[in-house]
Amino acid sequence: MSVSASSTTNVACVWGANGISGIGMIDTLIEQSYSEFSKIICISRRPMQINLTDDRIHFISIDVMEASVDDIVDELIKADGRTITHMFHYAYISKMDETEQDRVNKALLQKALDATAKIAGENVKCVSLQTGYKYYGVHKGPQHMAAQPFVEDAPRHEGVNFYYTQEDLIKEYAQKNKWNYTITRPNLIIGVSKGNFMNFAVSLAIYASVQKEKGEPLIFPGHELAWNIVLDHSSSLNNARFQLWAATNDHTANEIFNIHDGDKVQFRILWPKFEKYFGFAHHEQKFSENKMAPQLVLFEYMKQNRAIWDGVVQRHNLDQGSFDYATWMFSNFLLNVPYNTEGDLSKARKYGWTTTVDTADAYIQCFDRLKQMKVIP
Repeated sequence: MSVSASSTTNVACVWGANGISGIGMIDTLIEQSYSEFSKIICISRRPMQINLTDDRIHFISIDVMEASVDDIVDELIKADGRTITHMFHYAYISKMDETEQDRVNKALLQKALDATAKIAGENVKCVSLQTGYKYYGVHKGPQHMAAQPFVEDAPRHEGVNFYYTQEDLIKEYAQKNKWNYTITRPNLIIGVSKGNFMNFAVSLAIYASVQKEKGEPLIFPGHELAWNIVLDHSSSLNNARFQLWAATNDHTANEIFNIHDGDKVQFRILWPKFEKYFGFAHHEQKFSENKMAPQLVLFEYMKQNRAIWDGVVQRHNLDQGSFDYATWMFSNFLLNVPYNTEGDLSKARKYGWTTTVDTADAYIQCFDRLKQMKVIP
């Protein structure tokens, strides 16, 4: 896929470049010709975690929360940041307390916007913000959730939600600086990274490798309700391609879109495909009479089996930090969601986005890449 080329070449700036979504966007930008994007400025707290070879990439390792706006601008000057035309914001810090989460994630975005305005000003064509289904209250449960399928103009739930703060902030800055903006809301993001907080595919792959090593079946760790519900998946590459498409088309300017793979995803459909990929015999899942009782508690189970995994790492000469790239608590939550989580794609379709992704294939592409990265055997 390529974007529509403008009369002058574009320059992208990706904030949160080491996360699943940031890597997805860098991969997508690398697909573009030099005449469409001549430079890709990448910003993250840690040095670049994944080996990406493209001479357009300029990587800035800086702690945005600790740095001043002027410190960030100084780094952007070295990357010729005044030429930035498109900003993509994925930086995220997880906090258990909602008020604290709101504060830090507002600060992250505000510094990114202030630095962008200071160095690039009127050169900026579009700022793109990724939020997600938490906007619709999915983390709070059905009593707080918007009606399904979720639509972009759904009313906000009561109380604090950092996505509300961020979306309001991006609109304010776009208006003040005469920029266009796009906001996208994906759900469960499937992609690769090293140490990203919401890293479900990595966790799943490591769990499967442990089961394989133990000679045990690929037991679905969650409960029966989670096995059967529809759970929207938003593959990182598909998200990024949509976000780039939306950010470079005038007719999608200043709009908000749900984005997911477009297929109906249930774990009961995915799981046999995972069994096949990792070489397991098919296992008939044995759920409890209590439909909300998990078959195993993943974060406890993986802690108990850490030594098994360490043996796999040694024998296959894998990345020593691989276990720490997984997010067991988050994965345990996802495997036990008891209610459907579905967003309406009608708006994206109406504006011309026709792509549908096979989510199972997206997982398999991730697993293949994790093997190349020596994260799993």
